[in-house]
Amino acid sequence: MAEATGLRYAIRVADGGLALGVTMSLIPRMASTETLVEMLIKELNERKIVFGLDHVAILQLMRERTLNAEVMVAHGIPMRRGTNAEIELLRVPPSFMSMAGADGRVDYKNVENVSPVKAGDVISRKTPADPGEPGMNVFGKQIPAPPVSDAQHPGGKNTVISPDGLEMSAAIDGFLRWNGDRIDVVELYVVIGDVDLHTGNVRYHGDVEIYGNVQPGFEVLAGGNVEVYGSVDGGRVVSERGTVLVTQGVMGSSEGMGSVEAEGDVTIGRARFARLQSRNGSITAAYAVEHSEIRAAGDLVLQSGPAMSCVVEVAGKVDVMDVTTTRNGSAAPIPWTPAQGNRRRHLRVLMSPPAAAQINVGADLPAFDAKVMDLSAGGARIRLAQRLQEDARFQMQFKIDGVEGTMWMEAEVVRTCLPASGKADLANSYGVQFVQIEPAVHEAIAKFCLAEDLKQHRLTGRAADGD
Repeated sequence: MAEATGLRYAIRVADGGLALGVTMSLIPRMASTETLVEMLIKELNERKIVFGLDHVAILQLMRERTLNAEVMVAHGIPMRRGTNAEIELLRVPPSFMSMAGADGRVDYKNVENVSPVKAGDVISRKTPADPGEPGMNVFGKQIPAPPVSDAQHPGGKNTVISPDGLEMSAAIDGFLRWNGDRIDVVELYVVIGDVDLHTGNVRYHGDVEIYGNVQPGFEVLAGGNVEVYGSVDGGRVVSERGTVLVTQGVMGSSEGMGSVEAEGDVTIGRARFARLQSRNGSITAAYAVEHSEIRAAGDLVLQSGPAMSCVVEVAGKVDVMDVTTTRNGSAAPIPWTPAQGNRRRHLRVLMSPPAAAQINVGADLPAFDAKVMDLSAGGARIRLAQRLQEDARFQMQFKIDGVEGTMWMEAEVVRTCLPASGKADLANSYGVQFVQIEPAVHEAIAKFCLAEDLKQHRLTGRAADGD
């Protein structure tokens, strides 16, 4: 191009406006080098090229009178890309993957099913977003950096974010659990179902609730209280600092004796071929304990049923219907006189399966369906979906397998077996007393309970021990 100054040149914008090249075709000789530099810079400014002009390169271009060769005479500043914020999980909820032992073999009973934390433990750490830096082209226009995204801690229940937002910590002692895309810290470890190959052994420093059975060969080791709303079938349950409740039985299996150990009290339904130990508390069973080892620093209380062929070592009192023990390995039974007799007036047996019952609380109300869980001639334990008030009276009817006719009576709620806010389906479980019952019905139930009790004990060798 020709200008009034006599300069002829072509320009080329490169790198998206980050560079400018000049190719001179004519440089007049009548002006000094400094004047030529000023002339070229002025003309470039008039063309809106105002940023990053390289005066040294332009001076050299005019001094050497470089023709027909491109010289880069302006440079912009490229933008710097930023980075997104990132969250690093330092602790994660369990994967429930089986773990390999020292020999490299996979132990399917030892599953990564608990991720314990203490209050203050850091769960996640955040690297803040870097927004980057804008650039500038040779026309003096800003080149913005691409936007970046922030990231949030997966904070759920019982977690706390640091004031600077960089760390998420546990607010309480507990274990980690996914709750959607959030992480909760939970105190109570709950197993819905059996402790088996699906869950693996449970090892947790706090309280544990099992809504199922502890299957043979599996164990629950807890620092706090353990409540098993089912049975311990050849498994092992240990509470290092708390108590143990097993609503059904502690039973031995082909893999060995069922075992329950606790620092505090042990409360069970019944036991057979079991090992029960309370280091600083008492042991209470609702029904018979047979062929078992019982050791307690406190009392032994059997609310209904005997203790047969048991090793009994307790520091407190023994309150049972009947006890036979073995001494020095001898199979000969030795009678034990209880400190107090069985506190129940009637023999109570577990209904397996539970008997279906109907409850009529009033003539204008529909009947409720219920289940008879255990039964005696004087009362029963029932379970139903509806809630009943203590002292409430109602008509009740049910049938017993092997007994002719329908059992009719008027019953009264004498206790709630668990609080209304209790656990699982035992929440609406009530003890009822029969307040009006026909003599024939009373006699039929009493005969059934005696026969059922004898049958259950005969299965564990009671007949051989007694004869």
